[in-house]
Amino acid sequence: MEQKLDPVLKKRLKNGTNDILPVIVQTIDGLTDDDRQIVSTVGGKIKDDLKIINSYSADLTADAISSVILSPRVKMIYYDSVVQAI
Repeated sequence: MEQKLDPVLKKRLKNGTNDILPVIVQTIDGLTDDDRQIVSTVGGKIKDDLKIINSYSADLTADAISSVILSPRVKMIYYDSVVQAI
């Protein structure tokens, strides 16, 4: 399942954290009620439906990420951070 984590998020999880992490979860066909149920069950919070990229943003703990990533619907989970153009 590690192949579903972007390198930045993988590093944060490897270093160990109890923090709530902002993530973007890319799925096979966008946010569904099943995704909402999974995130709710693990104590996470969905922030935005990112329809244009078949994704949603959420706040998840490391344990929650470990659960969400098991879904066959999940293609990739990215650390959600500010991106700046140079």
